Amino acid sequence: MNRINKEEILTFLRDHKEEFLLELQLVRIGLFGSYAMGQANEQSDIDLIVEFQPGTENLSEKKDKLKDLVSERFDKQVDVCREKYIKPYFKQHILQSAIYV
Repeated sequence: MNRINKEEILTFLRDHKEEFLLELQLVRIGLFGSYAMGQANEQSDIDLIVEFQPGTENLSEKKDKLKDLVSERFDKQVDVCREKYIKPYFKQHILQSAIYV
């Protein structure tokens, strides 16, 4: 299997950023976790952190669409989290490793 790296994911996110901002009503999107830190292995999932525009409706559908788009491209499981819902114990570590595009 072709090994995915951080730059490939970030390039994909940058290339589709306008689409994500418009269609999914995102304010920003970033990569965190093992891929962001260069520690991913074949079993690693892709961890994304997002912030939606205030008042965005159908958040679950929009998160699922983002997961599907990224998962289709990289054939990996994708987790999407919102900063305001990160447990305090993990928040500092996640935000320190996050790379926003």
